[in-house]
Amino acid sequence: SYFTAIDELKIEKVVDNLISNAIKYSRQNGKIEIYLHTDEQNWTIEVKDFGLGISENAQKNLFKEFYRGDNIINSKIVGSGIGLLLVKNYVSMHNGEVTLKSKENEGTVFKITIPFQEVNEKAVNELENSTLQVIDTSTEVNLFEKNGSDNQSEKKSHLLIVEDNSYLQEFLKVSFEKYYKISTANDGKEAWEVILKKIPDLVISDIMMPNMDGFELCKLIKSKYETSHVPVVLLTSLDEKSKQLEGLGLGADDYITKPFDVSILKQRIMTIIKNRDIVRDKVLKLFNQTDIDQPILSNEHNDKFVKKALKVVRENMANCEFGKDEFASEMNASPSLLYKKIKALTGQSPVDFIKKIRLDYSLELLQSRKYTITEVSELCGFSSVGYFSTVFKKHFDKTPSELIC
Repeated sequence: SYFTAIDELKIEKVVDNLISNAIKYSRQNGKIEIYLHTDEQNWTIEVKDFGLGISENAQKNLFKEFYRGDNIINSKIVGSGIGLLLVKNYVSMHNGEVTLKSKENEGTVFKITIPFQEVNEKAVNELENSTLQVIDTSTEVNLFEKNGSDNQSEKKSHLLIVEDNSYLQEFLKVSFEKYYKISTANDGKEAWEVILKKIPDLVISDIMMPNMDGFELCKLIKSKYETSHVPVVLLTSLDEKSKQLEGLGLGADDYITKPFDVSILKQRIMTIIKNRDIVRDKVLKLFNQTDIDQPILSNEHNDKFVKKALKVVRENMANCEFGKDEFASEMNASPSLLYKKIKALTGQSPVDFIKKIRLDYSLELLQSRKYTITEVSELCGFSSVGYFSTVFKKHFDKTPSELIC
C-alpha cells in the first residue's frame, strides 16, 4: 500500500489512456508491462508495450492537440489525438512530469512521475484549485475571459458539449470549464434530454454520433419554440462543402472541422456572443415601432416570439398589475423559459423588457405635450407618479418635468 494525495478521477484517466494506447498500438497477442515504483519523494507508473513504436519526429509533437504519430495516421487504428495532451496536463496538475522512450517497430515506454503529497486538507485544496493549462494565455483568451464572464461575481453561461469520443469530450470540458458552467452528453438523444431540462446558453456538438447525430440535434434545437434561440456550433471531421452547407442550412451558428485549434473555437464562440449582442441592439431599436412587417430575426420561431412579446406588453401598457408572471401566462410559457428566451434574444430580463417599453412609450407621450405627467404615468402602467419619475430619470438621465420644461 502507498498513500499519497491525488485527484482520483484524473489519475484514473491518465492510467486508462496509457494502458489503452499500449494495447491499441501493440501487435496481435502482444504483451503489456505495467510497473509501479514508490518512495518517500515520488511515485512512478511505467507502461511498456512492444508494438509499433513512435518515430523521433512524432515524439517531438506527441503532446500537441489532435496530433497522431506519423506511422499510424493512415492505419485503421482510431484515435482522437488529444488523449496524451490530457495525460500531460493532468500529470502537470499534480506537479509531475511525463516522459517516454520509444523506437519504431520495437515499442514504447511511457513513464509518469508525481511527487508524494501527504493526504490532508491542504493537499486536497491545492488539487481542487489547480488550473489545467490547455493552451497558452493570449490576447484572444483574455478577451474570451471578459466575454465568458470569468468574474466569479457574475453568473456563468451554460455550455453543453455533445461528443461521443470520451477523450475529446473531456478535452473540450477542461478547455471551457473556467469560463462556463459545463454539461456533457454522449450523443444527440442524450443531449436533447439535457437541453429540454436545462436550456443551455450554447451547444457545441459533434456530427458523427450514434442514436442521434449532430445534424438531427441541430434541426431539433432550431425547430422548437423552447430552444430555437440556443446557438449551435457543429464539430466534424467531414470537411466537404456540401456537409458544411447542410449544417448551416439547418440553422447552425458555426461549423468547425477537426482537427482545430481550441483558441480558434474560443474565438468563434466570442464572435457568436458579439453577433448576438448586435442582434439584441437591433431588437431593442424596434421597441418603439408599432407595426413591424419585416423580419427582425432570421429564425422564424425567434422572430415570432419577439414580435408577440412586444405586442403583449403593448396591449397591457396601462395595466400596473402586469408583471413577469402575467407576461409568461400571455406568452404561454413558464416564467423560467420566458426569462431564458427574453434574456437570450434581447439581453433584458422580462421585468426590464416591460419597463423599457413603458419608458420609451412614456417619452413619446411626454414629447407630444398632450398629457400631464400624472396621465402619462397612468397610461404607461406605473403604480405612482413618484416611482415613474424615479425610473424615468434613471433611464433617460432627466426627470419628466425637466423634459417638458
